[in-house]
This record gives sequence, C-alpha cells and structure tokens, in this order.
Amino acid sequence: MGVYDRDYYRTDPAGSGLMGGVAPVCKWLIAVNIGVYVLQLLAFDNVTSWLDLNPERVVKRFEVWRLVTSAFLHSQDLWHIVGNMFFLWICGRNVEPIYGRWEFLRFYLAAAAFSGACFVAFAYVIGQMTPAIGASGAVMAVVMVCALYYPTQQIMLMLLIPVPLWALVWIYAIYDLHPVLLELGGREPNSGVANIAHLGGFLYGYLYKKFDLRFSRLLGDLSWPKLKQLVRSRSVRRNSDVRLYEPPEERRTKADLERQVDEILAKISAEGEASLTDSERNTLKEASRRYKRR
Repeated sequence: MGVYDRDYYRTDPAGSGLMGGVAPVCKWLIAVNIGVYVLQLLAFDNVTSWLDLNPERVVKRFEVWRLVTSAFLHSQDLWHIVGNMFFLWICGRNVEPIYGRWEFLRFYLAAAAFSGACFVAFAYVIGQMTPAIGASGAVMAVVMVCALYYPTQQIMLMLLIPVPLWALVWIYAIYDLHPVLLELGGREPNSGVANIAHLGGFLYGYLYKKFDLRFSRLLGDLSWPKLKQLVRSRSVRRNSDVRLYEPPEERRTKADLERQVDEILAKISAEGEASLTDSERNTLKEASRRYKRR
C-alpha cells in the first residue's frame, strides 16, 4: 500500500452521506453520545447506574467497562454534552485525518479509559467515591493532540474572544488543577466536576503525541491489517517458492519513517504541500516506494 492510500492522506470523502466525508469517526462518536443522552433523558437512573464511573464498582467488582462507558454519559444539563461535543468536533476533525479512522477511535477510547483510571485512583486517594460521567477526559486528550499539531488555531472563548489553542489548553489545565490541589489539601472545592479526569485526558494526549503511542505502531504485527497480511503471505508461501525480502536496514527504520511521514502529512494539512522541503518530499517518495513493495 502506497503512502497516498493511507486513511489520513486521502483527499476523497471516506463514504457519502451525513456520516461520511471528513472525520467520520468523530461524527459517529457524537451521534452515539447524543443517542445515549436521549436514553438518559427517558430513563436517567437506570442507564446511568449501569454505565457510570463508580470507583468502588470498578475496583471491588472489577467492572472495568465503566472506564469507557462513562465517557458516553452526560448530566441532564444540556450544556454538558453540547460543550463536549463542540470541542470533540472542532479538534477531532483536525486530528482524525492525521492518524486515520481506526487509530483515532482506539486513541479516543484509550483516552477515556486512562482519564477514567485517573479519576478512580484519585477517588481512593482522597476517599471520595462519588461516581462521575462525561466525555470530557477523552475530549481533552483530543484537544491536547490538536494543540500540539496546531497550537495557533483560534478558538472563540465564550463565543466572543479569539484564543489560540495552546493558550486555551493552559487555561483549562490551570482551572482544573486548582480544585485538585484543594482536594489533596483536605478541602472540598464543591466544583461538581471531575477535574482530575480532565487532567488525565490532557496527560494522555501529551504522552500519545510526544512518544508516538499509536496502536498501529505499538502492536506491530499484532494489528488486524498486519495479521490479515500475514495470513495471506503464508497462504502464498504454501503454494509458491516465491519469498518476500526486506533489507534489514529498512526494518530498523520503519517506525522512524512512519513517524516522519505522519509529521509531514500534518504539515501539509496545516500549511499546504508547497511548504515541503526537498528532504520531506524525498521522505514521502521513499515511504511510498516501501509500501508499494509490501
């Protein structure tokens, strides 16, 4: 597969209709959140009690699914879900094309689980077992990654004040850190917000981008596309003497090459293809040549 066939480099819409086009996974996540919200309005207590982030149930009963399912629940306050879905779309539509649909989905769910785990651990530290709901932890991870790629992107704060994304991240991080420090000091901030989950989302997004924690890279040959390719290659080898050869030096630099390609494609998305240097163009050509040989 050539580099131009990757999900995050396709310029043609990934399907048609409302759920196709740009960032289809973001659209599906928003649709699922809205659907669950409607169910909550119809039977709030029943739905929430099964899916919320209850620290005691997660630890004592090992109901670990709550780390993820709680990220699809919201309070009855309409602005809770509106705010989360707004930031998921504004930032997610920029991040999803960089990593591709399936990688973005895995990243989002992992961010929800990580931020949820931070909340559970913090609940035991301060001795406060109140359950939590909301997509904020996962959404904050998306916002952080978007800010690392596009720090100068403008966000309208309070729909009036244009603020660069890097500044908005700092504002929210400081706002969330204050009540967390109060709780660690034994005081009750009464914010009614799972601030530690927000900080956990920021942390996961930073680590994901900083250390290139893509599942497609970490899993390597265990990823689903690789497994399918392995099955096909073994089938060919049983019926043919043909063997595929990849030079050792290319195997050693494959991860680095993929990381460089992701950064170059992000640059194209932000600044246009004309901004590329000759070295970056050569890197894309080399990546395309290697993928075509697979």
